[in-house]
Amino acid sequence: MKITTPGNSLLLVLTVGLLLWNGAIGFPPAIAEPAPERTAAGSISVSGSSAIRVQPDRVVLLLGVESFARTPSSAQNQNARQSRAVIAAVRALNIPERDIATANFTIQPRYENYSRNDISGYGANSTIGITLRDVNQLGIVLVAALEAGATTVDGIDFSITNLRELRDQARAQAVQAALEKASGMASAANMAVGSVNHISEDWGRSYFGSWQGNRQWSNYQNVVQDLAAEGAITLEDGSISLGQIVVQAQVSLTAELVTPK
Repeated sequence: MKITTPGNSLLLVLTVGLLLWNGAIGFPPAIAEPAPERTAAGSISVSGSSAIRVQPDRVVLLLGVESFARTPSSAQNQNARQSRAVIAAVRALNIPERDIATANFTIQPRYENYSRNDISGYGANSTIGITLRDVNQLGIVLVAALEAGATTVDGIDFSITNLRELRDQARAQAVQAALEKASGMASAANMAVGSVNHISEDWGRSYFGSWQGNRQWSNYQNVVQDLAAEGAITLEDGSISLGQIVVQAQVSLTAELVTPK
């Protein structure tokens, strides 16, 4: 039988202590508790919209010039004289020639009696388009053109030059609105919103019309001219009060619903 002496025991204790000090013998590493993972629990679909109101910075004025004469050539010549007078009056207000153009011209017979095909004369009609890059000139140009021989105002269409920038801004705001809506709905159900897996832009039919009342519905880059807003286009004391251009965006998105951490 082997006998362990006190000296050997002391040596064994010192040896184990040195091994522990140098890391030769280590304790088993602590196992970290895994963080609770959020698990998918369905999806949520929402929509968001945004509208940016701005003052127009460009306007296209459509003026009609109507003439009547006994013969087609006389009607045409008379209409040409009236049109030249209108253009000269507009050019006198420092409107560049490149911003003035004849958009349409027609000659049609006028009848005294349709059943007997009795022609009383011929009507010549032309349309002059004027682009104003300073909307404050609208009232002055309109009065000058009418006094010079324009007979009708066929349209006053307002627009904005930085439409693309405003559309991008409105779209980003619509996406943010949709995300906030989704987050609020999920929170009310004790859930959370995960990653977005689908997003699309909704194109609605919007109004982009004219002051004259020839209002037509079109999908014009999701822009609407708000004629019902306060300060819409009115004639007061010889001046024109401008309405607002409303740049709209609407999006739909679908995101994951997950359990909160």
